[in-house]
Amino acid sequence: MKTVTQNEYHKSVNRVVDYINNHLQDSLDLTNLAQVAHISEFHFHRIFRAFIGEPLGTYISRLRLESAAQKLQTTTLTLTEIAQRTGYQSQYALSKAFKKHFGITPSAFRNLQTYFSTQMPKAKPAPLNITPEIREISPKKLVYIRIIAQYGSSDPYETAWKKLWKFAKSRQIVTGQNEFIGLNFDDPSITKPEKCRFYACITTEKDIKPEGEFGIQKLNGGKYAVFTLRGSYSGLIDLYEYIYHHWLSKSGCYLRNSMPFEKYLNNPDKVNEADILTEIFIPIK
Repeated sequence: MKTVTQNEYHKSVNRVVDYINNHLQDSLDLTNLAQVAHISEFHFHRIFRAFIGEPLGTYISRLRLESAAQKLQTTTLTLTEIAQRTGYQSQYALSKAFKKHFGITPSAFRNLQTYFSTQMPKAKPAPLNITPEIREISPKKLVYIRIIAQYGSSDPYETAWKKLWKFAKSRQIVTGQNEFIGLNFDDPSITKPEKCRFYACITTEKDIKPEGEFGIQKLNGGKYAVFTLRGSYSGLIDLYEYIYHHWLSKSGCYLRNSMPFEKYLNNPDKVNEADILTEIFIPIK
């Protein structure tokens, strides 16, 4: 495939992936998404599968069910409300699809403290001061590159961050004031590890257009609970577990409909592992 053509297809698929992320509650048929991609229906579903590694319909269905699973564990929304927010016509349609996918009913799933609790390690006290700082932040404009792989996989992550840095320098985005941001779209206790989506991002003040595999994402401003992790990125799993299954229920805070994100405060290649600093931003009302 010619590089120019491949870059155009990357941009098209990025547009569609971002559109799906923001419109799970809407009708997402092939005709509509092919129009978003600016590619004919005949070619689009084949191109999507080639770049994402999953058929379009399977991808959408899985994301809707995994979104429903996350809402069951982290909100008090009714099943009818969750069905409406994930593109199902009724709670019965959601329940049927949910049980087929996860092998358990939504109500039974909600009563589990952690899905796959027999397979996943139980929550551990986070090895740091877990009292968050409450901050108001301004919106951020991000340039991203997408990774679909197990969270923290060495080769895909190293390759992606190097590509992003090279792109940022070549487009004169780097100013010395940039922030390095990570967007995790999936819960690895719900989504298969190899299907987990991560956006490696750098903030920019410039007006940058999507180009090839590099897309543009807006991060909402507003109120966030900010948790700081000192040490290896492997500690993020335990910290997320603590936040969503312990801190949230006792804090009196409610989640806001916005993306959580990670901010990387230093370069892990230039500090000792024990001195790596990461902030987790949880959107709250």
